[in-house]
Amino acid sequence: MTGIHISCAVNNVDALSYLPAQTDKVALVTEGGGQRGIFTAGVLDAFLDADFNPFSLLVGTSAGSLNIASFICGHTKHAYRVITEATTTHDFFDLPRFLMGKEGLDLDWLLEQTQTRLPLDWQQGHENMRSRTVLACACHADNHRASFFDLNDDNWQVALKASCAIPVLRRQPILNQQQYWVDGGVGAPIPAQEAYDRGYRHIVVIRTVPITASFDHCWMSIISKALGKTKASALIKLLLEHEEKYRQTQAFLNNPPDDAIIYEIHPQKYLCSKLIGSTIDSLDLDYQLGYQSGRYFMATLGRKFTVPGANELENTFSQAA
Repeated sequence: MTGIHISCAVNNVDALSYLPAQTDKVALVTEGGGQRGIFTAGVLDAFLDADFNPFSLLVGTSAGSLNIASFICGHTKHAYRVITEATTTHDFFDLPRFLMGKEGLDLDWLLEQTQTRLPLDWQQGHENMRSRTVLACACHADNHRASFFDLNDDNWQVALKASCAIPVLRRQPILNQQQYWVDGGVGAPIPAQEAYDRGYRHIVVIRTVPITASFDHCWMSIISKALGKTKASALIKLLLEHEEKYRQTQAFLNNPPDDAIIYEIHPQKYLCSKLIGSTIDSLDLDYQLGYQSGRYFMATLGRKFTVPGANELENTFSQAA
């Protein structure tokens, strides 16, 4: 017997056919996907506008970590602006720069924007994390094993850079806690298993691809061998490793343990946005879809989720009365 998997896309029947029992221990897990994270930004902005945050554990990987940082700091449209105003510039990603052997992704510049032009209010963020655990996933540079940085305790800038440091596109891994780290999506593209291992049985997952998406480029391993030790070969190997981890994650999400419920918020078809190089029109469309998806989730499945600590607060008032 397996657990319950619930699909939540705009206007689908699955979300309407199931109403969970009242629960106050819910985890939120956000996928990466580069600029496709604009969908996640829309979902989370819908939550912010409704003051909806029933999550006592929040785990993000890669671009999903950046989205969670904006969310926990309480900034509506912050992640939207980071994606549309910062990640679309040559300061962040420049193909000629990458082909010349320099850094393709300038994460230092991107995170600098979150302190200057697009600042994050971490004073408010730390206040919001008093009753929550917020984690950014990154992987060891040598074996790609996933690890998780607490954004309330660690240097948040370094943790977020480590979570987003795509190997090959980012030539140098990120040094943190005397170890080197790369993008969390390599080893844990959707870290729902981590939430389960931490004791959570109600896990909300925000995806940036349809739940039916499948990736299989095994045939590229032949090309990788023929290319030898080149950038192209390294990128292919990375892609194949990511796809294998993704298949394992899909299996967990589709057939969760018998004591778990997975709620997946996702687009029904592939987004207009891409990993990188998306148009502003595409990003705007996907943001609006994410916002609608967030509102739909709250109107259906989210109605039974309570804010962390709400029961304790209610008991305090009852005792005082």
